[in-house]
Amino acid sequence: MLHMAGLYDLRAGQADSYVHNVVATNHALALAQRLEIPKFIFTSSVAASINSPLKQVKPYDLQFTRPFPDFYSEAKALCEQMINNWSDGPSLKVNLRLGILTGDTQTGEIERIDGPYHAYRAFEKARTLIERWPGFLPLPGEARKKIPFVPVNVAAEAIRSFCEWTLQSEEEGFKSFHLVPTSGVGVREFYKSILKNLFIRHQKVLLLEGWPSGVINPFAEHLLNFPKEELTYLLRFPAFDTQATRLILGERWCPEYTEYERTLWRGYEKFISNR
Repeated sequence: MLHMAGLYDLRAGQADSYVHNVVATNHALALAQRLEIPKFIFTSSVAASINSPLKQVKPYDLQFTRPFPDFYSEAKALCEQMINNWSDGPSLKVNLRLGILTGDTQTGEIERIDGPYHAYRAFEKARTLIERWPGFLPLPGEARKKIPFVPVNVAAEAIRSFCEWTLQSEEEGFKSFHLVPTSGVGVREFYKSILKNLFIRHQKVLLLEGWPSGVINPFAEHLLNFPKEELTYLLRFPAFDTQATRLILGERWCPEYTEYERTLWRGYEKFISNR
């Protein structure tokens, strides 16, 4: 059984996040147990470990003593904990923590604006201000942070490969993997990429490291329409251990951001022009 259903909404309330993610996953596990399905795959999210204090997060790491930034990430973490602790039913339970999905690598096609596209739209709105800004452009972020973008077609192929691996595997118990690129793109490089693709002349970016989210998030949301929930993720991503994933999918299973950068924004531009 491949369970991919869920509510992906960083602004959803606690009740909706719990019912659509945790309760629904409980039903899926119970159904797999009743039908005696031996292999169970769940698509989670790197959001499940967004509150980790570790510099590098392993696929099994969960932290419930620290607050989550939103109910979505908390619900995904609860799902993982429930699957791991499910004693009867499937003999092999595989947890896939997906990175931040983007448009595909062929056309960049998207169906809605979220994640990196909110950042792009915010820069579009602030074009005049950015071009007139003297000296370095101050933006939130930390130089050591990497953003784990994964094109949706690459993610789909990875899930298919894990389905095959699961069917052929003699492993038992709970196995967890990060479906993210080996490196990821730095926050500064991501900002400069947007500026370049918008043909905005300002290319000098100064990262405001250590600034409290209570100061940055309201400014970004009210002036630039950048949802504060998504900005929180941009500022907090830890590094993700992908060694186990690469052993199964290969070293080059996920392209790095620079390999599909222009296609990504071309898909956004097409989406906007057709609205």
